[in-house]
Amino acid sequence: MLCTSIETRQVEAVDAISAIEWDGLVPPGDLFCSHAWLRHLDEAAGPRPVLTISIGNRLTGATALWDGEQMPGLFHLPDFFPELPGPWDRPFVWLGARRSVRNGLICTAGPQRSSTLSHLLAGTLAHARENERAGVVMPYLPVSAARELGRAHPAAHVLLHSAEATVAVPPHGTADFVAHAGGHNRKRRRRELRDFTAAGFTLEWVDLTPEIEAAIAPLIASTRRRYGNGQGVVWMLRVFAAQRRVGLHDHAKVLLCYRNGRLATVAVCYRHGDSLHGRYFGSDEAASRDGYPYFVTTCYAPIDYAARNGLPRLFLSTSSLEAKIRRGATVEPLAAVVLLDHDELDVERVRAHNRDLARGYRDRFPKYLSSLSRDWLDFLS
Repeated sequence: MLCTSIETRQVEAVDAISAIEWDGLVPPGDLFCSHAWLRHLDEAAGPRPVLTISIGNRLTGATALWDGEQMPGLFHLPDFFPELPGPWDRPFVWLGARRSVRNGLICTAGPQRSSTLSHLLAGTLAHARENERAGVVMPYLPVSAARELGRAHPAAHVLLHSAEATVAVPPHGTADFVAHAGGHNRKRRRRELRDFTAAGFTLEWVDLTPEIEAAIAPLIASTRRRYGNGQGVVWMLRVFAAQRRVGLHDHAKVLLCYRNGRLATVAVCYRHGDSLHGRYFGSDEAASRDGYPYFVTTCYAPIDYAARNGLPRLFLSTSSLEAKIRRGATVEPLAAVVLLDHDELDVERVRAHNRDLARGYRDRFPKYLSSLSRDWLDFLS
């Protein structure tokens, strides 16, 4: 019987690996796992190491490695599980794309998937030990992916920590989206679309060109600054330039929203497989909020675009969940897989944490329980 060797290897950056090999392991729709997305992050912010698993000289799994952030926010581990005792204030090895609020498993779909994931977690934990980290964490995973990865190591835990808004795009876009809503929500959506037009707003979908980048970067930077991200216009232009160098601009589409000839709001979306991802939003702080430009730019218009282009899934990210659920989005849980080096988490406390977080989302949206995905139910008992 032939013995097929399994090799764990660390390389300096994702561009050391063939894009064809890498993307062959990425499921359709997992934009932020793609070779181009990770490479553009390296282009913009400097390379980060990648751990790979190969079986018989064939790549079967991989993950990027990074450090998380020290400031409170979306990538600061002490903010994830404040009531759960653990070494959260110590440095961890983070798995997945930098500053991504949606991760996935870059892994073969064949019979070697289970062993690949086991070696992937074992290899990243060894890396954590070598670098004196408390352990490894892969956050912002859909529950199904988190559970599968969690089963790959006996000491791994699945911990809920956030949620995202998604839309199952109807065939006729916003027309279906409005028609199939309940009475109150149907009136709300029709009023918002009617008021948007009456307020003098117009929409235009354009490609992500250097001229468009220069026009939209100030609005995006201004909006990000209001929410604590101070990287500014220069940073956004650097990101867009990096996307251009790796070809991501071919997957981008920009929605420009004008009022009286002046740019009021912008949204940048990216196609991947069967999905459309809303990634960047910006607005002119001096522009009027009359007419619901935010909701039209970030929700209604992307639904129409996705429907026209045969994309059945729309991902609206983790922000403004209440506003998005009121307009028909589904709220789905996101989880982290945590694997500690020496410390242990109490299993009952982990269950209590997951139950309490799921109940928190249920109680937060009592009028919209049907808009919570079924994945929440398993944590509520």
